[in-house]
Amino acid sequence: MSKNLIKIKPVGGVGQIGSNMTLVQGDNDIILIDAGILFPYEDFFDIDYLIPDLDSIPTPSHLVITHGHEDHIGAVLHVVKKFPKIKILASPFTAGLIRKKLEFNHHPYPVTEYKHYDQLGFHDFTIDPIHVNHSIPETVGLLIKDAAEEVGFFFISDFKIDFKTIYERPFDFDKLVKNSKNLKKRVLLCDSTNITSSTKETPSEHDLIPVIDQIFEEAKNRIFITCFSSNIHRLMTFINLCKKHNKKIIPHGRSMISYLNTANELGMIPDFPTVVKQADSLTGKEDNIVVLLSGCQGDFRGTFRRFCIGEDSQFKPRPEDTVLLSSKAIPGNEKKISLLINKLSEVGCTVITAADKLIHVSGHPGKTDLKMLYEKFNPTDIVPIHGESYFIREHIEFVKTAYPSAEAHYFNNHDELIITKDLKLKIVDGETIEPVIIHGKGIVLQKEKISERRKLACNGAIFISLKLTSTRAKVEKFTFNFMGLPTIINPGDEKFKRFLENYFIKINFKDEEKTNEELRIAVRKYFDQILGYKPITTIHIL
Repeated sequence: MSKNLIKIKPVGGVGQIGSNMTLVQGDNDIILIDAGILFPYEDFFDIDYLIPDLDSIPTPSHLVITHGHEDHIGAVLHVVKKFPKIKILASPFTAGLIRKKLEFNHHPYPVTEYKHYDQLGFHDFTIDPIHVNHSIPETVGLLIKDAAEEVGFFFISDFKIDFKTIYERPFDFDKLVKNSKNLKKRVLLCDSTNITSSTKETPSEHDLIPVIDQIFEEAKNRIFITCFSSNIHRLMTFINLCKKHNKKIIPHGRSMISYLNTANELGMIPDFPTVVKQADSLTGKEDNIVVLLSGCQGDFRGTFRRFCIGEDSQFKPRPEDTVLLSSKAIPGNEKKISLLINKLSEVGCTVITAADKLIHVSGHPGKTDLKMLYEKFNPTDIVPIHGESYFIREHIEFVKTAYPSAEAHYFNNHDELIITKDLKLKIVDGETIEPVIIHGKGIVLQKEKISERRKLACNGAIFISLKLTSTRAKVEKFTFNFMGLPTIINPGDEKFKRFLENYFIKINFKDEEKTNEELRIAVRKYFDQILGYKPITTIHIL
């Protein structure tokens, strides 16, 4: 019989922003909370994303999803392929997003919907979804309680506190307090994303409405807006203001269309067909339109980028256009977005960012919001999650001054947080397990292949093909090709051709493997003298 009540182990999402996935284990239950992806911090040799190593975890019976952002649902396909009997639980909107994602990848899979007032029951613990505010609808924190209801974990990786929201209910503190007040031990695992922000209290989505209203009133021509496609409440503000100002709104980009269609199918957007139009329904002469562009982070294939550089097939920037960036740059994307703003400025567009006017608010808590949560939940222990390692350390320091009655704990991926039957909390350091790199159509790319790609990208490549005589004593003919080399090395380089002809005279081909390697080294040295570096060289002997 185990001496432990509950064990919590993050396999992604702690010490990093993304790849959220957490194991919750009792004597009889193993469940996963969320299944997210981690985007590379830069355009990294065409890597699509990273996911936790699913081979490192035991087989879970259920996957409970807190909300529909990609860093929480992006790896669902990989999870259902790895664990084909797992049961997925999600809110209706999140379930709709997951179904679309799985169907798009030709892998439909059942998703069971839960509501915010439901309780999810397991053998060793129960889970109460607690409605919270965030930048996507139907976000919940999870109150996990042992069977005897002595210990409770409030797991809340993403949230804000918004008492003025007009699109959803405020943070459900009443349910949280009611369902946790009799617990002997209360452990809070919560969001660290904004711990270093100078904004103490995160503004409400409602605060944006008068600012955007004025922009719509003053703009006499086309308006283009880029924001996170998943921020349905922000999109509803744009739609409502379009109705007020008699403008048509056009979602442009696959993710923007998909998220809006999902929300519309669930009846979340009133008068949708009268205001929202498809891009191909326009004649190209309309000025009284608002176009929603996906790809707000300047993604290489994103619609916002294509529009800014004039490569979009439907819309080109004009001097009289107003362009709103109603989003914040994810760390690492600042330069890409800055370059696109410069492109728009060169055309003469009016560009408005969140630095100019209040057209974006965060979906994460400021320090005042965190302190309010501490006071409402009254935790005995606080374990910062959902943030880079620096943020987590800063969050611990904040807890020491803002709520000293709780003990703060440092926690990282693969560490185990254990509550014993005598209600003691201990954290066991885990072994670092590298994430899995995903490329192309969900294909795993081994880490060592990244080094090969880096060398190919930085050094270029040379391919030499030799055909030997029938006696294999000498070269009958040869060809060579260059890829990624400067134009001072031309395809029919006579000097290099003579180098090879002279080299062939000095060698024999009895030991082809040895000859191949000697020639490869000689060619690399030859180009090192010209270029100052050694291209990747491949020799093929026929």
